[in-house]
Amino acid sequence: MKRRHFIAGASSGMTVASLSKLGWITPALARLRQPVTWGGAYLQSDSMPMPVLNQAMIMRNTDNQNINQVLLETIRGINWAETNIDLAAAIDQDVSTTTEYGMVLVFVAEQSLGQVYFPDNQETLYIARLVGYNMVYNIAKRKIIANFGIRGRYYHALPGKPNNAALPEIYFDLITNQHREGSIAKSMTEEISQYPFSNRYGGKQFKVTSVQAKPLVASAVKKIDMDADFFREQIGYLATVCFSEKTAVPVIPYTKTAALNKNLVQEMRITAFDGNSALNTSLPLPDPEIGINVILDGWNFSETPVSDQRNQVSLTLSLTVTFEKQNNGEVIFSQQFFAQKDFYEIPLAKYALSRDARVYILHEECIDHIFAGISDATIRSALYEGIELKTQSEATFVQAVTDDKKTYNNEYESISEYLPYSM
Repeated sequence: MKRRHFIAGASSGMTVASLSKLGWITPALARLRQPVTWGGAYLQSDSMPMPVLNQAMIMRNTDNQNINQVLLETIRGINWAETNIDLAAAIDQDVSTTTEYGMVLVFVAEQSLGQVYFPDNQETLYIARLVGYNMVYNIAKRKIIANFGIRGRYYHALPGKPNNAALPEIYFDLITNQHREGSIAKSMTEEISQYPFSNRYGGKQFKVTSVQAKPLVASAVKKIDMDADFFREQIGYLATVCFSEKTAVPVIPYTKTAALNKNLVQEMRITAFDGNSALNTSLPLPDPEIGINVILDGWNFSETPVSDQRNQVSLTLSLTVTFEKQNNGEVIFSQQFFAQKDFYEIPLAKYALSRDARVYILHEECIDHIFAGISDATIRSALYEGIELKTQSEATFVQAVTDDKKTYNNEYESISEYLPYSM
C-alpha cells in the first residue's frame, strides 16, 4: 500500500505526548530492603464510570477470595530478587514496626467493547478492556517511586447468547487469572516484578498532557452516537498505558483536570502491614518534563454492498502524536499516522461489534504500534513502510504519513534518549 493522506481537510497537525522519569529516586531510596505492604486495588471513581468493575470487586472465587485477596496472594508468591523488594507484607512482625513502602493498583477505566454471538457455535465473543496504574510508593516520604500503566485485555468466547450478567466474572478473571493472556495478575508477575527498582535512573518524566480533537471528530461521533469528550478521555488513559507498556518504563498518570490529583489521593486508603489498620497518605504526582499530546483528526466509515445481506466496510482514521519539552515548549517529536481496517457487516444481524467499539480498537492498535516503535527499531521501520495485519474476518493497515524517513527516525531516536535508563 502507498502512503496514505487521510480525508481531505483532516490531515494537518495532531499530537500525543509524554512519560515519566525516575530521576526523583534518591540513592537512599534506590535499594528497597523493607517489606512492602499491599495497598489494595481501587477504582478511581471520578475518572470514568466503572459499573461492572464495581460488581467484580465484591465477587469471590471458589476459594472465597475477593480480588484484593487474590492479588495479595499473587504478590506474596512473586520472586522479587531482581527488584530487591519484598512485597510479602510482614503480618507477623511486631506492631511497632512500620512499613515504609507500599504497592497499590488503581483502575481508571473499563471498556466492554463487544458481545458478538456466533449461532453456529452457540457462543458469544466478549471483548473487554481494563485500564489502570500499578504504583509503588514510599509511605513515609509520601512519594511515588514508580507508576506503571497496566492494561487487561479480554478477547474470549463463552457458551450461550450475550449476557451482561457474565461481565463481572469476566472482569474478575481478567484481573486475577495468571494463566491467561491479557491478565493483570500475569502482567504483575511477569513484568512489574522484573523491573529493576534497585537501580537509580536517568531519563525524563513523561505524561500524556492533552488529547485534542479536530472539527471532523465532532461530525464523526454524531454518526455513531458517541460522546466526543468521553472518547477523548478514553484515549488519554489508553495512550498513557500504551506508552508505559510498550516502552516498559514508568509514567505519570493521565489527569483530566488539575483537581484529579487530589481526588486520586482521597480515593486511596493504604492498608498497613498488619492487614487491619489503614493509613491515609498523600501521593502527589511529580510535574512532567516531557508532555505527550495526541491529536485526533477524525475517522470515516465507507460501505460497499457485496450481497443482499452483507456490506464490506472500511474504517479509516488519522492521528498525530507530539512530544514536547515542558520547560521551554520545544517539540522534539511530531508525526502523523494513518490506519485502516476493512471488515464485513451484516446490518440485519442482532449481535455485532458496534462501530464505536471498532473506532476505539483501531485507535488502540495504531497507538500501540506508534509507541512500540520508540524502543523497537524493527517496528519503527515497519511502521514507516506500512504494517498489514490480516485475519479471516478483517484486515488492518497502519503507517506513518511522512515521506521524510530521516527526520522520522531522528525524532524517534530523540525520544529513546529521554527514556529512563539504569545508571
